[in-house]
Amino acid sequence: MGIAGRLVSLALLLSFAFVVADAILSLKDGPMIDPEGREYKSATFRIEAENISGPQINDGSTVRVQCTEASMIILIKADLYGNGRIVSPGELFLGEAEHSESSQCRAAAANDTEYVIEAGLQDCGSKLTTTEDSVIYSNKLIFSPAASYHGITRTTHAEVPVSCHYKRTHFVSSGAQQLPFTVSTSAKHSTGSSAFSLKLMNDDWTREIFSSVFYLGDVLHLEASYTGADPGPRQLFIDRCVATLTPDATSVPRYYFIENNGCLTDAKEEGSNTLFRARTRADALQLQLDVFLFHQDPRNSIFIACQLKASSEMWKSSPINKACNYVHSRWENVDGNDDVCQCCDSSCHESSPKDIVCGTVTVGPLTIFPSK
Repeated sequence: MGIAGRLVSLALLLSFAFVVADAILSLKDGPMIDPEGREYKSATFRIEAENISGPQINDGSTVRVQCTEASMIILIKADLYGNGRIVSPGELFLGEAEHSESSQCRAAAANDTEYVIEAGLQDCGSKLTTTEDSVIYSNKLIFSPAASYHGITRTTHAEVPVSCHYKRTHFVSSGAQQLPFTVSTSAKHSTGSSAFSLKLMNDDWTREIFSSVFYLGDVLHLEASYTGADPGPRQLFIDRCVATLTPDATSVPRYYFIENNGCLTDAKEEGSNTLFRARTRADALQLQLDVFLFHQDPRNSIFIACQLKASSEMWKSSPINKACNYVHSRWENVDGNDDVCQCCDSSCHESSPKDIVCGTVTVGPLTIFPSK
């Protein structure tokens, strides 16, 4: 190759380096907001290259990102550089090199002029970061040009950052001190004594539901009950409940939202809608719980486990037999006698009654998404 040829090649490589910088900078210019309040970023991928015909400049957007409640959709122009050279969908993928063989991470033809990649928000090596008011899923689009039949290429490897931004509502810190216990989703995923159950109910509490997908801002309606074949009636209590990211109730992170023998501690969170409902029958308790995610953890499958007990001492509230809400900065027992809740801010102790039945139920996974 002559000196002139080497100079042209060098100019192409240098100009392409500026292309990648341009794409990254355009992504940092700030988010756009769609009609539903979701934010997204779109990069203009440009190339300025010299050839014998003179400079070629394309100011059109060739990489666009669309964000849904569950996925990131990336649309890529086949003429990626705007210079008339069509790239192959097989040269485009999302994430690191290990994701290049995954079908959901690779580009596919959307039409004659555009390719598409649609991947789950947590797939293809996506990274989750949070701020005070946002949840951000970020990744990178990789262009890895294949060598020609002769082992040469006229384009170079490129990376384009892509991201989806969602408004954040209620998160629980993964550094929470308390231990794991999970909530429940459908009955077929519930474990524990057959006499105890923990079910997800519809909004008016008239029937069980089997959905396992929820969004931040939703409220879970949980009904715990006891149906043991006992000679006399029993009253049900929820001693404690813990949420985890795995079926193991001792895993970390974990978040106890009921503890201390029936103290609904999650109700103390600012703006919380969490509460025990007034009883409709003695052998059941209904709980509404604000949906949450663990802070700075990309996993969004939540398990809930609750330790339940059924006492034969009907209507006898005590520091260990209670269901305490936190309302207007004070503890209130759904069964009356609020004095038994005074220990909720310390430690509740009392000798346990002899005639008591205990069991643990676990429900999950519940899949939680940041936004609809």
